Amino acid sequence: MTDLSSGPRPLPSARLYVERPGFWPGVVLLLAGLAFGSVGLWHLYHDLRLSRGGVTTLAQIDHAYSTTARRRDGGLSYRHYMDVSFRDEAGQLHSAVFQVSQGFYAESRGRSGVELRYVATNPAIAEIEPGRNRRFGSVFGLLGGAILWAALLLLGHARRQVSSRRRAVEAGEARSATVSQHQTWGKKGKARLHWQDGTGLAGIAVPRPAADLPPPGSTVTVYIDPLQGRGYWSGDY
Repeated sequence: MTDLSSGPRPLPSARLYVERPGFWPGVVLLLAGLAFGSVGLWHLYHDLRLSRGGVTTLAQIDHAYSTTARRRDGGLSYRHYMDVSFRDEAGQLHSAVFQVSQGFYAESRGRSGVELRYVATNPAIAEIEPGRNRRFGSVFGLLGGAILWAALLLLGHARRQVSSRRRAVEAGEARSATVSQHQTWGKKGKARLHWQDGTGLAGIAVPRPAADLPPPGSTVTVYIDPLQGRGYWSGDY
């Protein structure tokens, strides 16, 4: 085993993060969680405004209709809508389109009018199906929270992996190791380098183009995390 601690060390780059297995799934889940959570908060905000400053009136049903879409399993899904118009307390006419549940649609379709609740200071915030904003807000909010939790777990794991690699190259022992083999990875001409040092410590590098890897039997430099004892090939940085 050769101690190479006095030699120059590579500088950690951004690929330390992006090459972690959980990084990109974590980012995708983070964005999805924020999107679902935002939709949930939007609905809950409207529900709060309606419960605190809502005014009830009778709206005219101008048009009731349904749309269909083909599901992946081959079945059909239906969405139900109602176009309504109403006047606020000042007598100004407003119109709005609401998506409603199948039950509410079936119950209200034959009527000429439907009860509507709107915010007096902002009639654009309105609801014809009682509790729909609260239900949607709760569902989307819980779903967004669960997705965000999963994202934070993945990103937290990736962060711990990066911290180990940074400690290794910044403060860990540098050793010589022997390339034991290349393991083919994926279908894009990449491979993972396997190495082992004189103490018997072994490691596997992240995928790289196979043509860029030092051949089996050659000597490479690895850095050892002083806390976890794991080693990382210098080419990983």
